Amino acid sequence: MQIDEILVWKAFLAANQGAYDRFDYNTRLGAGTDPGPSVAEPYRTMSIRLSQARLDVVGWQGAIPTIFEVERYGRARSVGQLITYRDLWEASNLSAASPELALVCASYTQNIMPTLERNGIDLYTFPVDFKTLAPPRAR
Repeated sequence: MQIDEILVWKAFLAANQGAYDRFDYNTRLGAGTDPGPSVAEPYRTMSIRLSQARLDVVGWQGAIPTIFEVERYGRARSVGQLITYRDLWEASNLSAASPELALVCASYTQNIMPTLERNGIDLYTFPVDFKTLAPPRAR
């Protein structure tokens, strides 16, 4: 997560942390892209890992996972990531249950609402004061 996304996630945690048993961060999914045997180790392995999909957060309620995408501004790209992550998760057989999906953001475009609803994606919004990220003289 980027620093602005961390502020959004902290706001989510303050309101919802007790609803989950645990959180996993930076879970990698998918095969990644192998640059081939001409690339020396450990660079080959690093290249594969860096090309895998990386989930921001997976929250667990018992055996039920929830994949969270955390953004400053929720948009179509965020929704597409979540849908792709669900497919990768299911293909990887990481849990018996299909994951729930959730978008956590400070604000969002209304254009995504029909797709969120159609795909059962929960939306959490937490307005955050991002001025704290500016240098002191710019505040």
